Amino acid sequence: MLDSLLDNIYGAWFMPERTFRTLREQPVLGQAFGVVALLNGLEAIRRSGASLPAMLLAVLMGVLGWVSLAALLQLLAFCFGRSAPSFAALLCLTGFAGLPWLLLGPAQSLGGVAGSLLGLVALLWFVVWQVRAAAVALELEWWRLAGLIPLTFLGGILALSWLTSSIVTLASLG
Repeated sequence: MLDSLLDNIYGAWFMPERTFRTLREQPVLGQAFGVVALLNGLEAIRRSGASLPAMLLAVLMGVLGWVSLAALLQLLAFCFGRSAPSFAALLCLTGFAGLPWLLLGPAQSLGGVAGSLLGLVALLWFVVWQVRAAAVALELEWWRLAGLIPLTFLGGILALSWLTSSIVTLASLG
């Protein structure tokens, strides 16, 4: 089990395409959960010290976010007529794709401009790995999935605009 976990971690860092394809075919959900829990636990330590309640809350929120992301991706695949991958595969791939987040703490500990730039690189690496993992899970080209990122923000702005307009219109009726 430990050999498999270390192989998957190494592969996610240095051979993501091959590793992601293998994990899609044979998801190891327990390992992915461990990665997500570790990442969120370490993030809680970095942000607020070693408080156990903060760590548990961070792990819980991280797992909820992870499951929500996988559910959203599966629903998007369904809505666009793609054959939805197994939920376990989506969870596994997005879990292991979170590994670049480990670099954020060390980058920020450098401080200054170098730390900020390295932190930005770590965040970009994280986003790229998430897109690549989801693209493998959904059997799409990565650039098609990457297009969803700006569309999500634009859609959110549009939805808020419509909501505001609807509320103003309803208020003017009364």
